[in-house]
Amino acid sequence: MSEITLVNAKDLQEVINEAVRQAVGEALRERHLPILLSLQDAADLLSVSYTTIYRASKIQGFPVTHDFGHAKIVTDQLLEWIKSRSNYDLVYNFGS
Repeated sequence: MSEITLVNAKDLQEVINEAVRQAVGEALRERHLPILLSLQDAADLLSVSYTTIYRASKIQGFPVTHDFGHAKIVTDQLLEWIKSRSNYDLVYNFGS
């Protein structure tokens, strides 16, 4: 680790921001998700039971497809579906 000399608070903020950007980038690279998930993969990803995902897959609007022989969940649409049904905006965009 190299030594850094900071002159003011703005420099410190820039160092922190860069460190956070690098950490987030590394975390995202480590978490590669496939385009489609099996029901079991989705259950594992969300830390819920297979039965819970199976029941959710029957809800109108749930991002499930049967085009590949078995039920598959479209990953990015699943994340958006969860976000749209949660209080995400209220929690993360409070005061915006």
